[in-house]
Amino acid sequence: MTYPIIQRELTVHLHNGNWYLRPIEDEEAVLGPVDYGWHRFNLYPDSFTFGEGLLAGSSIPGSRRLVFSAWSPQWDGFYVSSMGGAAYLFHGLGVNYVALRGTAPVPSVVLFNHKAGEIQVRIEPVNVESLWVGYAGPDESPQIGFYALQQALFDRYASEYKPGGVRICAVGPAAKYTREGALGSSPLRNGVFSPVIDWAGRGGLGSRLYQRHNIVGIIFGGDWADPDLRDSAEIDAYFIQHFGKKTIQTDLAVTEKYRYVPEFETGGTFGVNMRDLNERILSFNYTSIYQPVEARLRQHDNFIRNHYLKQFNEETIKPKKFQHCGEPCPVVCKKLFGQYKKDYEPYHALGPQVGVFDQRAAELLTDHVDAMGFDSIQSGGTLAWIMELVADGVIDPAEYGFPPASTMKFHFEADPDRFDVVQDSMLNALYAIELINAILFEARAEIFRSGIRAAAIALDKQKGTRSIDRAVYIAHGEQGCMVPNQYWVPGMLSPMPMMGKYFVYYGVDFLAPEVLGRKNVERMTYELFNENSGICRFHRKWSEFITDEILQAHYGLKVDYKAHQFQLSREIYEREAPKIIFWESERVIDMIMGYLVQWEVDGLHTPELEHWLGRFRQDKKAAAKEYWQAMRMGIKSGFAEGADVIPNNFTPGQQGSLPKPVSTG
Repeated sequence: MTYPIIQRELTVHLHNGNWYLRPIEDEEAVLGPVDYGWHRFNLYPDSFTFGEGLLAGSSIPGSRRLVFSAWSPQWDGFYVSSMGGAAYLFHGLGVNYVALRGTAPVPSVVLFNHKAGEIQVRIEPVNVESLWVGYAGPDESPQIGFYALQQALFDRYASEYKPGGVRICAVGPAAKYTREGALGSSPLRNGVFSPVIDWAGRGGLGSRLYQRHNIVGIIFGGDWADPDLRDSAEIDAYFIQHFGKKTIQTDLAVTEKYRYVPEFETGGTFGVNMRDLNERILSFNYTSIYQPVEARLRQHDNFIRNHYLKQFNEETIKPKKFQHCGEPCPVVCKKLFGQYKKDYEPYHALGPQVGVFDQRAAELLTDHVDAMGFDSIQSGGTLAWIMELVADGVIDPAEYGFPPASTMKFHFEADPDRFDVVQDSMLNALYAIELINAILFEARAEIFRSGIRAAAIALDKQKGTRSIDRAVYIAHGEQGCMVPNQYWVPGMLSPMPMMGKYFVYYGVDFLAPEVLGRKNVERMTYELFNENSGICRFHRKWSEFITDEILQAHYGLKVDYKAHQFQLSREIYEREAPKIIFWESERVIDMIMGYLVQWEVDGLHTPELEHWLGRFRQDKKAAAKEYWQAMRMGIKSGFAEGADVIPNNFTPGQQGSLPKPVSTG
């Protein structure tokens, strides 16, 4: 038996509060929240959209991400950012997608509810500036920034929703003052906010929401009950057919990294990735790439394995302080210590990259970045860059209201006798906090509010320096940029249409740049299986293989789901391709060369590797341009060839086996 796909969109005009609900007419064109966001973006570029996947009402773990789409002021293009578990309560609203248009007259919050068979929508003004400065909730515990706003909105509006049935998304001061504001949300547990904060972090969509739409918060919940996809026997049947295991058993088998890996005695993205960094560690604003392998290994052993990671394992892994993102999920990927959630990328960008290798110092800094509502990876890259400029005397800190260089210790060190891992980490964390406060609230530091790329260009024009050569980012459009995800691989620096996510191949293995480009197209397509389905990518080892079959079997879907995602990827590429920019920073070029040299050190000898090493050693800038162009040609040919370029990773008949991972992250 198949069931009809019934989807509804809710559009809100913020300037007057009018809203309307209507069905999605072309069911085969819009099959998920990215489809919807892309469709609205092309019709009305000012639209800010969010929504759920077609499986959000099911019992399938990891299927309830809330996906946001809009023009990104950070990337200067269309962007997608998603939030773990938030669609679990959004589903009770009884709509699939929401589009916000126009601008509210004053900073406001939008409330969505479903009560007694009716949808309710209204816009309420919020004195957000006073709340960001400080707010004490019922327990009289003072909070600032994002935390304060979220708590104040809960105290004001939670009574309108059933107990535990409300989700609040809010922004911090970064959304007002920079292009890099994120949208955050904490699930409720027993009537209070969990320390698990989920972020639609990359892309600056919090800044877009505030600066374009004057919206500082979104609240939703409802009592709509969906009977569809609730039969666990039906869901289990799909998994048993392909994997020989029921849904939960399969999910547990393929998500070990994110839960607990017995052979490593650690788990989660922080535990596994920090353990495996070894000589590919990135620290002190990427200056580690210039150090000998032995020095990098010593730094990894002394500062991470024997301290930073050891703290994490003893404080979080051994006592099993695990939680999920707000939807029932056996992976419990959120690793906690008290009020702090430990993820790899924030605790790397705001850890080793800024000279912080101690959990107490990293907690203090990361918590402040979250309170201010920043994209943590982007802010880590910017802070590390500024700290290097100050430490090396490229800029005068007093000119921008920054503390003197003597109050931090920012140079690559691998020897604990020359770098006190506790005290010096705290010095650097406190310095970074002072930088954040100056950038947000000190007029003299306004130049840094537009982001690392725009700031570097402006600084170099003013000072006649080359600060841009110390900055690590991918450029896009006139001023858009993205600090890459924290992996020393060329995939994370690729000329792709939407960077800062995992829409690339980021395995560490050496590939010819043309091959890597084509592999990026494959990965973007398969990642959209997850984003457009509202499925957490931590579950990708099964989702990429059977999501399409579940939709086709349950709904009688006639569309080739793989080809559909490929076409969406290609449309995004074709629109964004003219804005893809060659690497502007010498340090990015040095990262590519360093990656190639590391493979030579590791004993790899292939004609392709030797060709590129020879070119880089002869003329690294010309070689980098050739390498980048080769990647881009691979990407271009991948998109040109059609959906057949995307291989089927799972072959029917492999029942009982689990698919091999497609990347390392």
